[in-house]
Amino acid sequence: MLIDTILRKRYKIVEQLASGGFGDTYLAQDLDLPSKPKCVVKHLRPKNFKPEVLAIARRLFESEAEVLYRLSKFSNQIPKLFAHFEENGEFYLVQEFVDGHDLAAEIIPGYRWSEGKVVQLLQQILEVLSVVHQQNIIHRDLKPQNLMRRLEDGKIVLIDFGAVKEIKGLAANSQGQVISTIAIGSNGYMPNEQASSRPKLCSDIYAVGVIAIQTLTGKLPKDFQEDPSNGEIIWRNEVNVSNKLADVITKMVRYNFSQRYQTANEALQALSSISPALSKSTTSSWKLPSRRKVLVATGVGAGILVMLVSAFFILLRTKTTENFTQLPCDRDLSLLSLPPLPDQPDKKFENGINFYGSFDQNNKLSGKGILLFKDGSRYDGEFKNDKRNGCGRFSFPIQTSSHQYYIGQYVNDQRNGLGRLRWKNGDEYRGNFKNGKCNGYGVFQFVNGSFKSGVWEKGYLLKDKNISCN
Repeated sequence: MLIDTILRKRYKIVEQLASGGFGDTYLAQDLDLPSKPKCVVKHLRPKNFKPEVLAIARRLFESEAEVLYRLSKFSNQIPKLFAHFEENGEFYLVQEFVDGHDLAAEIIPGYRWSEGKVVQLLQQILEVLSVVHQQNIIHRDLKPQNLMRRLEDGKIVLIDFGAVKEIKGLAANSQGQVISTIAIGSNGYMPNEQASSRPKLCSDIYAVGVIAIQTLTGKLPKDFQEDPSNGEIIWRNEVNVSNKLADVITKMVRYNFSQRYQTANEALQALSSISPALSKSTTSSWKLPSRRKVLVATGVGAGILVMLVSAFFILLRTKTTENFTQLPCDRDLSLLSLPPLPDQPDKKFENGINFYGSFDQNNKLSGKGILLFKDGSRYDGEFKNDKRNGCGRFSFPIQTSSHQYYIGQYVNDQRNGLGRLRWKNGDEYRGNFKNGKCNGYGVFQFVNGSFKSGVWEKGYLLKDKNISCN
């Protein structure tokens, strides 16, 4: 679909967000509303346009659209469905735009999460999944890419319910029967009964358990080991966690579905028994603590008040920096000290940039390397498809920039993911980035030891627009 296409004289396509085997996803504007708010358009195309296939696709589309309409009424952590329609045998969903990042930006291969952080993530996912299961609905495609961390409040939002994708796999066999030619789900996160087209509510629980093992081991599901005798995932010997948490996760990923927790609420109750303190709201690490916590002490004597406020700020600092004491790319210590440049570059660009490193079979920048720019700035890190992708360090020009360096994740030449940005005066931001800007939860620490933390958007702290990390 072309950019600037207007669907139904209302939804203007702005850019393509994703393209896959099931269809394309676009960012659009709703021209009917005064502010022209953003929305997401999903374009679903059956691969077979026979009348009998289209009839089944149409019925499935209507049924699943009704499910999405219904679910969003029960939770604001499920995107609202604004419209659904068919044009020329192709199907469209118009949904609420969720500003944030998916959990693939947080769950980094090779980086292990702490037990407490994993418990919090599990609870956040299961809380919203329990709303879905209470409606007797199976998500069918839970994975980090379909779990969004909303920028506004740090809550988990479920996207891309798998059932709608079945439209793409409809086909007619030699007897004229309409069948689904694909198993809905993603390899590694899909249990055996779902791969056999018999998904159950507890199939979602399996996927959540796999995500937990992924965060604890730092491994991708494809790298998990399985016991050949019973199909169980082998993982407990690789991590150092309490037996209580290990037992809960093990039950979540049992090969035999009857041995798992049957619903998200069952798993949530088991998780709450590990630590009652964690059974309360778990989004606190993504939000600035309420001022009310300080004001509670208003009636206390002055000396006690000072002690309470001091203790509060010590606790606050501990909480806000906990998730970022070691960022994923910090593990590569070679990024912390710059190696000397080789005598000759491996490639010279017309704009004066020199590249030192390796290439793939298509002669594109790949693997680890160095870029030296004309202004004296320098990038040391990982490349893929001719662009900076992976972990890297960018050193800013000495004479013309107030920044010293950035160490963190890159996607398509932009700072995207987790990283740290340091200024020459010693100030430092640690947290999430999007398209080169501080975006998401982060901590800005000043050289004098004070700090500001919370949710950032396009380089500015949402609760204090005077604070910028640009």
